[in-house]
Parts: sequence; structure tokens; C-alpha cells
Amino acid sequence: MSTTPISSHELKNGLTLTFMDESRKIAADRWYVRVWVTIDIPLEIKWFTDGSMNDGDFDRIAEALGEKVVFSQKKERNFVSDNDKKQVVQDICKGTMETGLAYMGSDSFAAKFILKAYAERQQHPSL
Repeated sequence: MSTTPISSHELKNGLTLTFMDESRKIAADRWYVRVWVTIDIPLEIKWFTDGSMNDGDFDRIAEALGEKVVFSQKKERNFVSDNDKKQVVQDICKGTMETGLAYMGSDSFAAKFILKAYAERQQHPSL
């Protein structure tokens, strides 16, 4: 399965939202459409602008998670016709931009996602 970049969008919080197409043909004229929505979030203390994070806590988080965390969502549609594939991919991207931009572009998104990733790592160290 190949991955094809669709588009990237700079968010108001400085992060970049990226769409990747991993669709594959499943029959003569049918597609399994898969679009990945990703945001690379560098681990930087600047995301914690409310003063809720001290340097020691941040260092522990950075040690556990590394240099970045990746927010990702998988959007899928199955048995899409050849004629509809391009439109379905466009609709997935458009829908994500319309419904998710306020959430993913908010000033608190990066900090909240970093804390979520850290909590998951604490519960499942092998991840």
C-alpha cells in the first residue's frame, strides 16, 4: 500500500495538519479509501503557557515520550467506486477541516495531547 500526500495546513497554534491518502483498490472498480490525518507535536514547554508545568515535570514527560508525539486519526470508507473515489477523499478532508479545525488549532491542543500521550505511556510502558 502506498501513501500519497494530499495536503498540509498550518493551524493557528503553529502546528501543521497533514492529510495522507492510503487508499487501495479492492476490486476492479472499487476502492477501500483510507485518509490519515496527522499532526506532529514537538515536545516543547511552550505549549504549557498557563504555567501548569514546571521544568522537572516537563523533563520527565520528555524523557518518557521523546522529541515529539503524533496525533493521528484514520478516516475510512469501504467499497467506493472509481468514479466517486476522488470526491470521497476530498469530502473526508473538507469534513475534517470543518469540524476539527477549532479543536486541533486551539492553543491548548498540544498541551492536552502531550499529557494524554504521557498518561497512556504511564499505563502501558511497552507502547
